Amino acid sequence: MKTLIGILAALITLAFIGLLILRVWDIEILSLETIARSSVTLAILGITSLILIVVYGAFLKNDSGNYNNKAGNRAHPKA
Repeated sequence: MKTLIGILAALITLAFIGLLILRVWDIEILSLETIARSSVTLAILGITSLILIVVYGAFLKNDSGNYNNKAGNRAHPKA
């Protein structure tokens, strides 16, 4: 998972650097406004995903039925 996130981050960084280089040479593929709007949209989607992961982990995941509670006080295998 870390590798996938790293590769995506590298590709996005290279894309932004490429667009900045094109802007230096007055070549406009995308406007700065479009890039800003898409960045805000991606940030909102990322924050929403993190919130949903936290809510799922905190409230919706029920692991208590999967473990044998009579096996001791420490971590024990699933029943």
